[in-house]
Amino acid sequence: MDRRRLGSLLGILVGVVGIAFVAAQIVRDRDTFAEALGSASLPWLGAAVVAGLASMAGIGVNWIAVLHHHGATARRRSGLVWFFVGQLGKYVPGGIWPIVGQAELAYRSGVSRSAAYPATAWSMMAQLLGAATVAAAAGFVSGADRAVAASLLTTGILTVLAAVSSTRLRAGVTRLAARLVPDRRLVLPEGRWLAVQVARHVPVWVLYSAMNVAVVVALGADMSWGFAADVGFATCVSWIAGFVIVGLPGGIGVREATFVSLMTAPLGAGLAASVAVTSRIVTIVVDLLGAGVSTAAAPRPAARPVPPPPAGAPTAPEHE
Repeated sequence: MDRRRLGSLLGILVGVVGIAFVAAQIVRDRDTFAEALGSASLPWLGAAVVAGLASMAGIGVNWIAVLHHHGATARRRSGLVWFFVGQLGKYVPGGIWPIVGQAELAYRSGVSRSAAYPATAWSMMAQLLGAATVAAAAGFVSGADRAVAASLLTTGILTVLAAVSSTRLRAGVTRLAARLVPDRRLVLPEGRWLAVQVARHVPVWVLYSAMNVAVVVALGADMSWGFAADVGFATCVSWIAGFVIVGLPGGIGVREATFVSLMTAPLGAGLAASVAVTSRIVTIVVDLLGAGVSTAAAPRPAARPVPPPPAGAPTAPEHE
């Protein structure tokens, strides 16, 4: 079986398993979901889906750019299939499946493992720092008192970027990795390159925050610029919490609890919980739509040419 066909089968497997866990979550929480959606504005929920889909597509495009930086050749439409189908793996318990899903789909489709796995890891690091950047900026302009948290986030971002910019640290990490895993070569990215990747993820997280702003409006809350910034802060911080706490499918539970704790004061406990649940529904729809649309739009492999018959072989008679 060739690698392209194996990649297709792996993609189907990841997609089926991911959808199965999504379906199980919807069935388990159907009463909560129905209650949250009961009074929501459908046009605003549609706007939330569009913003979420644009955000996720942006993350996928950035990941493909990181693949290219690591020497891979990947068409954007094919890469988005690997990304979106791999993202369904985040609903499978274990925490590592989005990484394995994306990287393995890329590998099975012709990208080397030495490019696929480091690219996926550094893409996720850029996502994390991008979310922290938007959270910090939103915290400083938020209508609530988020300045201390925003300052801590800013300090953390600058510390990471300064660390990877240190030639001595980069060399030390490379030597340590060579001792621990002799057959693998780990190299920290340059600080300037990582800063560019973080900057590329800022629009992604602005769009992801806009998704939750649309959800808040869909559920009937009034919106102002300061309040929108506060929703963006809570959105990014709750995503970071779900990212760093490994083992839960898609950050389920952690992100909702973090969002509710941050937004209870401005929204009230009931509405904050409804927003968290509705946002989870929207992200599920976004992930399923992304996987479906990208797969439908993916380039089809060219048909293999039929070899000509050997010389002297009988040919089929022509019919008039």
